[in-house]
Amino acid sequence: MKNEDLFVYQKNAMRLLINSIEKNKLAHAYLLDAEAENVACDIVFYIVKKLLCRKPNAPCMNCADCKSIDSKTHLNFIYIEPNDDLIKKEQIETLIHDFSMSSFDNRAQIYLIKDADKMNLSAQNALLKFLEEPNPNHYAFLTTTNYHKLLDTIVSRCQLIHLNPIPKHYLIDKLVDCGIDLDISYVVSFLTSDLEKAMKYIEEGKITNFLNVAIKIVDKDLKNKDPFVEYYRNRVLFLEEKDKNYHRFFLDILILIYQELLNRQIGEKPQYFNELLDNFTNLNLEKKEIIRKLELLNTYQERFNYYVNLDLQYTSLFSKL
Repeated sequence: MKNEDLFVYQKNAMRLLINSIEKNKLAHAYLLDAEAENVACDIVFYIVKKLLCRKPNAPCMNCADCKSIDSKTHLNFIYIEPNDDLIKKEQIETLIHDFSMSSFDNRAQIYLIKDADKMNLSAQNALLKFLEEPNPNHYAFLTTTNYHKLLDTIVSRCQLIHLNPIPKHYLIDKLVDCGIDLDISYVVSFLTSDLEKAMKYIEEGKITNFLNVAIKIVDKDLKNKDPFVEYYRNRVLFLEEKDKNYHRFFLDILILIYQELLNRQIGEKPQYFNELLDNFTNLNLEKKEIIRKLELLNTYQERFNYYVNLDLQYTSLFSKL
């Protein structure tokens, strides 16, 4: 996220941290809890630059200090992230060893642990001991999307900052700017608020596949054709997908399409799926029937929170849609 956007969407967190620096009251450890991990990291990188940049009105963003922070090569800044989705004890021990050395130019020494909840128990215990004995001018920043996975003793030794959720329109606009179709941008904003994760989901191709099937199912349904036929044609796509998030996401897409259709029926201008909805302009669709479909989809959405036979689940759904 651009710096100017941080001051708009995360102004409370930014104000707290900057005021602490200016009043020389920066805590020795912060835990930033956010839906979008990269936003938390963007905040930390800004604060690290503010602490280490030696130019007037720091951070200047262009000096050697600022650039080396961006490239994670600054001698006073250590960046740790998961390897193979895990942060191990050895990474924390290396951090502790590096921080035992004298700081460069006697300036602050700062470390950032991204996805801190992915530390294994040994790593968390090693970090806990380090947090219990803070040195002056040493600052820790941990980011997480689920701080409850961390030891309570780690959380208690950090100042916890809950970041604001990122507005969906922000992610949608960023994705569209990257050349992503508007409807795909819209549906993926319900899966994540993190731009980097959104791009990864899109590049996987699953989202596009599920969206295309959803559009065909709605088309069949609203033209009084059997939507189960379209499910059956794509049955392998559904049954081979083991991640329940994608199944819930598929129902999210159907709900979003029918919700946009309902908006059109009550006189509101739909923002998304216009190409699809234009096909039904002349159809005599009752608002009550669209609401019934939405209620049905929400009921089945709940069922995906439990273990179910996917094939039976979808067969039952499309027989009632």
